[in-house]
Order: sequence, then structure tokens, then C-alpha cells
Amino acid sequence: MSKFLDRMAAVLEKPVTVDTKFREVEGWSSLMAFGILVTLENDYGRRMDLDEFAKMETIGDLVHACGL
Repeated sequence: MSKFLDRMAAVLEKPVTVDTKFREVEGWSSLMAFGILVTLENDYGRRMDLDEFAKMETIGDLVHACGL
């Protein structure tokens, strides 16, 4: 879990917890969204379509979606 949080913090350029609402992070952008999707697929083998991603709210939701 620690590695996942570190990867998401790198993408979002901010420290995160499982409770972080990633779309509310200062500076949120479509580039960050793309970075999350690429990280999920490349590092965790979890391909997520845009509809599913739109339902995610927190880093914890992403953790759960990856089965971690």
C-alpha cells in the first residue's frame, strides 16, 4: 500500500492518503488523470475505462479497484 501511495503522490505532486479526494488536489488536471490511469495500468496491471474512473473519488477507491 505504501508503494501505491508513493506512486499516486508522485503523479499528483502532493502527499496523499487513502482518504485523499484526488480530484480536489490543488492543480488537478486532465494530465494528472491520465497519469493515474497510466500508472494503474503499467504498475498494477489494472486497465480502467473512463466511466469506471469517473466513479472513483478517493485514493482508497483506486486501491480497492486494484485489489490492494
